[in-house]
Amino acid sequence: MSDNIHFGIDFFEAKSIVSAGSAPEFTAKPNRELTNLYAFTTPAGVQRASGPCALGTILHHHEIGWNHLPKDRHGHPLNDPYIHEIMRWAECPDLLGGSMGTSPSTMLKALNKAGLVANWYAGNTPQATLNLIRDELCEGRPVIVLINHGLEGEPFLLEWEVVFKIENDEVVSKQASAGHQDKTRTLAQFTAQMTMNLQPLSCSAITARKD
Repeated sequence: MSDNIHFGIDFFEAKSIVSAGSAPEFTAKPNRELTNLYAFTTPAGVQRASGPCALGTILHHHEIGWNHLPKDRHGHPLNDPYIHEIMRWAECPDLLGGSMGTSPSTMLKALNKAGLVANWYAGNTPQATLNLIRDELCEGRPVIVLINHGLEGEPFLLEWEVVFKIENDEVVSKQASAGHQDKTRTLAQFTAQMTMNLQPLSCSAITARKD
């Protein structure tokens, strides 16, 4: 994706993180339910599907889905029919360029349509965003984060990932790539990749919870 200042995104939907006082010293560990978070990957021949895959992972985590779709013997929807259904149902990807594919507005619209309370936080400091993610994980809720895989000084190459674990100095997320689905980064690497020189998009995190 090119670093066009607008991207076709409504940045007014992004929220600021309200924090009272200084950053806490985190001692709580993420909810154990997230350790084996079941995730979905890009079907063969499909491009820019990180948004639909992230949506699918969050919906499945909250036990939201479609009865008519085929399932495996463990009750998980089969990957390709599920992701194709999400793409149809959520009308995504909706952006024309780059690997980001799906706009934050469309992500929010889909999560809300599924009955979840969703918020997009962006333009906040890396530390405030990490604090928010940790809080959500400790409550048993994975968080969708926008990651820039582009090198410094090059056009953005954006992808939605689902963070499900922060422990010690490492952040673990689910990627849409089937070959390397679990991605482990140091906190420094993760912070660098979610921080962008386009401030309104920097440190983008989407939370979702049941009412």
